Amino acid sequence: MRKLPKMVLCLLIWSMSTFAMADQQEFKEINERRTARKVLIDYLKQDGKAQETAAGTLKIAAGVDSTSAQAAIEDENADRVRQFTIIASIKGMSKDEVASQFAQKMGVDTAAPDYEVLLKLHGSNTVGASLAPSLVQKFLIERGYRDISIEKQGVESFIRFSQPGKKSLGLVEIKAHGSSTAFSGSGELDELGLAGKFCDLGMASRPAKDKEVALLSKNGIGNIRSAASEYPIALDGVAVIINRENPVSTLTVEQVAGLFSGKIANWKELGGPDQPVHIYARDEHSGTWDTFKSKVLKPSKLSLAEKNVKRYEDSGKLVLNVAGDPAGIGFIGLAYVDTSVKAVPVQAGEGARALEATRLTVKSEDYPLSRLLYFYMPTDASAFTRDFVKFTMSEAGQKVVDQVGLVGQGRSTKRDFSNADKLKKDLLEMADLPADYRALIEMADRRDTQSNLRYRSGSDQLDINSLNNLDRLAKLLADPDYDDVQVVLIGFADNVGAARSNQRISERRAQKVADMLAGKGVQGIQVAGFGEALPVADNASESGRAKNRRVEIWLQR
Repeated sequence: MRKLPKMVLCLLIWSMSTFAMADQQEFKEINERRTARKVLIDYLKQDGKAQETAAGTLKIAAGVDSTSAQAAIEDENADRVRQFTIIASIKGMSKDEVASQFAQKMGVDTAAPDYEVLLKLHGSNTVGASLAPSLVQKFLIERGYRDISIEKQGVESFIRFSQPGKKSLGLVEIKAHGSSTAFSGSGELDELGLAGKFCDLGMASRPAKDKEVALLSKNGIGNIRSAASEYPIALDGVAVIINRENPVSTLTVEQVAGLFSGKIANWKELGGPDQPVHIYARDEHSGTWDTFKSKVLKPSKLSLAEKNVKRYEDSGKLVLNVAGDPAGIGFIGLAYVDTSVKAVPVQAGEGARALEATRLTVKSEDYPLSRLLYFYMPTDASAFTRDFVKFTMSEAGQKVVDQVGLVGQGRSTKRDFSNADKLKKDLLEMADLPADYRALIEMADRRDTQSNLRYRSGSDQLDINSLNNLDRLAKLLADPDYDDVQVVLIGFADNVGAARSNQRISERRAQKVADMLAGKGVQGIQVAGFGEALPVADNASESGRAKNRRVEIWLQR
C-alpha cells in the first residue's frame, strides 16, 4: 500500500473520523490529486519558487513564468480550499480557522506581520486574469516595493510585498468573477463590487450599464461615466473560435448568431462537417458574454441555445474544450486566442469586409466584435489607487498591456507598423477606392495613428477613448522628430440621408477634430470627408452605423 505524504495526512487523520460518506469520497479524491502532484509541489517549495502562507495556501514567487508550475499551484490551492470548506462545515469552524490550523501544521508562523490591503480590484476575468496582476507587479517594481509575490486561487490573485519603513506587508487583492461584479455582487458573490464599497477599482470588459451607473450614483460612488472615473485601459476583440479541423473559413455576424442560438444546428448548413454544433460560452457574469450578447445575439433578437451548451468562468478552459471538439465553437477575448484553435474572420454585414480579430482590426475598432476594457474609479479613491491608474494609462502601463497579449494604446510597435503598411496596401488594391481618397493616402501612413475616432452614443461629442487618443496624438506630434509631419483627417458617415449631405457631415466631423488638435498646438492639418464610402460595418443596424461614423488619422511625412 502506497504511503501518503505528510502534508496530506495532516488533513486526512485530523478529520476523517467525523466525515459523512459523501464527504469522505470527495476528500479521498482530492487527496489522490494532491498526492499525484506532490513531487512537483515539493520541488517548487525547495527551490524557492513556492511558499506556504498563513492562509493555508501556496504563493508563487514573482517572476516564475512556468505555466506548469503556475497550474500546479493553482490546482493545489483550489483543492486545499475545498478541503478547508469540508472540514469547516463538519467541525462547525470557519474556513479561515481551519486554514490557519493547517498552516501551523505546515510550519508557518501564523503570527507573522499583518497585511495592509492597499488596493482591491473586482470584476472582469479578461482584465483580472493576466493584465491586472501584470500591471500591479510592474507598478510596484517601479515604485520601489520589494519581495513581491503572487498567489493565485482560481480566478482570484493576491499580491504581497514589503513596504519600506513598515512592519506590515502590503496586499493587493484581485477578484475576477466577471464584469458585473465590478459594480455589484449577488448570491455567493455578494461581497464584491463598487456599490457596496467592497473594492477600490472596478474592472470591466464593457461599458457600465445605465442601471449600474444609477446604482453607484445612488450609493455615493459618483458619476462613473465621467472622465475622472471611466478609464479605457486597453482594447480587446471577442474572437469567434472553432476547431482547427473545421473547414468553415468566414462567418457573418448573423451566422454567428444562428450558431450560438441553435438556429443553425448542424455545421453542414455552412459547408462544414455533418455534425451537430457544440457551443462553448462564457458565464453570465462575464463582460465577454455581455459584449457577445449585445453585438451578436441582441441585434438578431436571439438568445443563447439551451441544448449542446457548456459555459465557463475561465476563458482558458473554454479554449481547451473547443480545441478538443471538432464540432465546437466558442467566443473569447483576443488575448486567449492561440494556435490550438482557429479564429474565424467575421463579416459585419452587406458591403463590409470579413475581418479577423487581430491587433490592427481591434486597435482601429473596425473589427465587428472589438471592445474597450475599463477601470472604474470612485471619486474618493485613495492616493495609492489614483497613482496605480495613472501608471496604467502611461506609456509604461500600456507596454504591459501589449506584453500580456491585449492591445495597448501607447506608441506603436514594429508589429503595428507592419500591420499599418499591410492595411494601406490592401486599401490601394481596392478597385472601387475613391480617387481622391487614394491620392490622400498614397503619400501617407497610419503607423502611429491606427486608432479611429468615434462618438458617444446619440451624441456629436467624441467618446472618452477618442479624447484620450487625441491627447496622445498631440504629445506624439510635439516630439521634434515630427516637426515636418502633416496630419490628414478623413471623415466618414453612415448612409442615412442624401449622399451629398453625408459628405458634408463627414467633412464637418473631420474639421471639428482639426479644431481640437489646433487647440492643443498641432499645426499643418489637412481635412477631407468621404461621406458613406468605405463602410466598416453594416448600415442596417444602429451599432453598425455608429462604427461607420468615424474619423481616420493619417500622417504625411
